[in-house]
Amino acid sequence: MPTPATVFQTDARRRTTLPGVIPPNETFTVEPLEDGTFRLVPMTLIPSHQLWAWRPEVQEAVEKALQEPGISLDSPEGQAFMRKLAK
Repeated sequence: MPTPATVFQTDARRRTTLPGVIPPNETFTVEPLEDGTFRLVPMTLIPSHQLWAWRPEVQEAVEKALQEPGISLDSPEGQAFMRKLAK
C-alpha cells in the first residue's frame, strides 16, 4: 500500500522538514517533473579522488576480473598462497 501524502510548507528561507519516513542525513537530488511536481532521488556522493573507479573502462575491467576463475582465500590453496606471501 502506498504511503499517504504528507503536506509540509517551506519557511522564508525555502527550508522544510521532511516526513519522518525519510532517514536523517540522507543525500537526495530534487528532480522537477513535467507535471510541476518534484521527485526526491536518494544518491551517494563519491569523493573526487575515487571517481576514476567509476569510469566505464574500469568498471568493465572489474566485471571481467570477477568472471575469471581463481582461488578462494578460504580454500586450502588460498591458505597455502597466503602462507607463501607471509614468508
